[in-house]
Amino acid sequence: MDISNNKPCLVETSQGFSVSYNNKFLYSKYNPAKAIQNYIQNLEILPGTVFLCFSPVLNYGIKELLEKLKENCLIITVELEKNLKEFSKETIINHPELNISSDLIIQLTEEEIFDLPVILHKKKYITNKNKVFPSAGTFRRIIPLEMSSGTQFCKGIYNQLSQACTNSIMSFWANRITLTKFGRRFSKNYFTNLKILSKTCPISSFISNINKPIIVFGAGESFLDGINFIKKYPDQYYILCVDTALQPLLKHDIIPDGVFIEEAQFVISKAFIGTLKYNFQIFSGLSALPEINQNIDLSRLSYFTTLFTDSDFLNKKENESFLPHKNNPFGSVGLTAVYYALQFRKDTNIPVYFCGMDFSYSAGITHTKGTLAHSERLLQNNRIRPVENYSASFNSNSIKIKDKQNNIFYSNKVMINYSNLFISFFSREQNLFDLGITGIDLHLSKELIIYKNYENSKIIKSDFSKKTISLLNDYLENERNQLNYLKNILTGTIILPGDKINEEIKKIAEPREYLYLHFPDGYCYSESLSFLKRIRTEIDYFLKILND
Repeated sequence: MDISNNKPCLVETSQGFSVSYNNKFLYSKYNPAKAIQNYIQNLEILPGTVFLCFSPVLNYGIKELLEKLKENCLIITVELEKNLKEFSKETIINHPELNISSDLIIQLTEEEIFDLPVILHKKKYITNKNKVFPSAGTFRRIIPLEMSSGTQFCKGIYNQLSQACTNSIMSFWANRITLTKFGRRFSKNYFTNLKILSKTCPISSFISNINKPIIVFGAGESFLDGINFIKKYPDQYYILCVDTALQPLLKHDIIPDGVFIEEAQFVISKAFIGTLKYNFQIFSGLSALPEINQNIDLSRLSYFTTLFTDSDFLNKKENESFLPHKNNPFGSVGLTAVYYALQFRKDTNIPVYFCGMDFSYSAGITHTKGTLAHSERLLQNNRIRPVENYSASFNSNSIKIKDKQNNIFYSNKVMINYSNLFISFFSREQNLFDLGITGIDLHLSKELIIYKNYENSKIIKSDFSKKTISLLNDYLENERNQLNYLKNILTGTIILPGDKINEEIKKIAEPREYLYLHFPDGYCYSESLSFLKRIRTEIDYFLKILND
């Protein structure tokens, strides 16, 4: 049988069709469907599984897979080899018996396929064919299936896509754990800070306005590399730092221009003890600890909006008119500080340097000297508890790595994930330089550009417009009114017809995810009695915050 061909070709065998392409059979030439059908027959399927069916070509095995699907399962067919994609469409048109359609099968455009890891995180997504993609939280795992040997032509891409989708789902559930623990605090801080937003300095005053080199200090070991870099002429740089790097900077007689904070818990307040007398700007996430902002001139405070959850109450279009600059939830305040440093520079010719973002540490050392963590180890030092924190390096969660100089360092899955996020977000940025000699390699240029043609940047602090303040106040007032109305419905003070009561409750409660995002089952709205009773309790909590 001659299979010398550069285009897909349908080959009839004694037990069905096979396909030859590039001088290879994509299915067996004896019984084409048997291998994939047997594999699926023996597959154990759990609820909440997404099947990525790579290179389905003739759809063998899809019917058997559909018959075995459990609750909240989905099939996504993916073909990235252009010739095979066109051949499959044409063949199925000519052989309708190969066509299998179901609401549980989704075909995405090539652009949507590469956006799939993001789509899996979305609360709502409508495909190009007007199919509603199941919301985030529906799925628990990804299973890739090689439906034919056609996968060999894009195997690397298929593997990357599968891994990215797996990471996306794992990230979603990891975030759910965080929101279950801290979501209520994030929302409380959000509204508390929102109430004073109009009295602060808009972060837009700084966007694209810094006309000299920017340096960002993290609190890792390479912090000192940054100190050595600027110690002769610190005034030539616009200096930013993360909250935990503030005290070490001041100990080196360097007052930063700005400090970033995203921590929502009170423990971070220790990093600011005795520092608010210095005239630096505080750049704070709206969900960060509001107590930090007490006893300071509010013009020294600028808020940004970290989208800590994919929720309507953060993403409503009408909120765009008063919410400050938005950013993704990087998880690490160091990444947030670098992101805004890149936003602050006047143009991409101005370099941004950073240090202390090692995402790793040498044995016994987790932070640079002078940080809160180091100071607490000093205070608690005794014969059985040394200053060196060896438990961080040698516990069961630590991972041994090689740093930029091929020395042995230690990290963990969380920090390695942060370093991967850094690379994915920033590795292609122009004129971004890592000053750290130690730490994980972040794939940036090794040739530093020393920028000398700078001007003293004069930040003209603006105020929020009267229109913005009015829209903000209207929003807060509307939230109070809607929560009171919902409370009266749930308590029976307001009586509605039986066919409208659930509809009215859902209309008000569902888009206000702050009422339930911290519930263990709060990744989506529910009309169950238990869920509504818990919402009723949360209404009083948030009304108190809004009314104080």
